[in-house]
Parts: sequence; C-alpha cells; structure tokens
Amino acid sequence: MTDTDTSTNHSSYYILNREYFTECFDQSANTAIGLKAYRKAIILITGASIFFAMDIEVYVAWFLLALGGVELLSIRYKRSWWVARQMLSRAAGSQVSIRIDDQGIFTDNTYHQKSILWNDISEIKSTEKGFIVIHNQGTSYLSKNGLDKFFLDLLAEKSKAMI
Repeated sequence: MTDTDTSTNHSSYYILNREYFTECFDQSANTAIGLKAYRKAIILITGASIFFAMDIEVYVAWFLLALGGVELLSIRYKRSWWVARQMLSRAAGSQVSIRIDDQGIFTDNTYHQKSILWNDISEIKSTEKGFIVIHNQGTSYLSKNGLDKFFLDLLAEKSKAMI
C-alpha cells in the first residue's frame, strides 16, 4: 500500500495481490476446525454409503461420494482455495483506492466501487494486521499496512465510539 496525503484529501491505495488476499483470509476467515466443519462431508459420505448398501442408483452414490471428497478437500485447503479463486478473479492485480473520511469508507477500482457509511457499520474489530468492518452489506477487511496515522486514528476512534 502507498499513501497520498494532501491538506484536503486523505487517501491511500493497495494492490489486490497474493499477499493482500492471504492477509485478508488469515485475519478475517473463520477457520475453526471441528465436527461442525465436517458436517456436510459426513452427510454426503453417509448418503453415498446408504446408496451403495441398498445397491440402487450407483451413479448417485458415486456422485455423493465425490462431493464428500471435494468437501473434505475444501476444508483442508480452505485458505489456498480461497486465495486461488481471488487470484483468478478479474480484479486480481488491480489497484484499489481507499478514502476514509467523516462520512465513511470508500473504495474504488476499475471493477468495483464500494461505499460504507459510518451509520451502516455495526462493528469494527481491530486485528493484528488490520480491521474487520461489519456492516449492513456484509463484512469487509482493511489492512493496516500502508494506512497513514490519520486513517488508523480515525478507525480506532470510530471503533471505540461503537462500543
């Protein structure tokens, strides 16, 4: 990320690259591993076992078994799969401009413009490397890397005001 600071405008930008996507996933993804994470895979494999045991619709049984296997792989390689999907998106490698002011957080790149007004934000969680912004439209992640002191102070102030 690189910063630009003028007396009337505070803005910054970052590049949507592998490092940014990896940080985003590491800081914001729910990576809890437990029985609940494997629930879909267990159901699919159990369903396939039932079809195999009843000796009906073998193709459906193999399909369910394959889906169960894919689900197991998606749990094991969740991070790699997510980062790879992001890297294959058309936005990968593009520059995103970010502006944070008294109205809200605004991001803009060639493929997507987004504005998150302070009134729409329900919570801002500070992480080791960034901020998780929970708002009406979902959840967004902002990296601290490259944000100047103005941005960090404003986000910290807004975060405390929401508590």
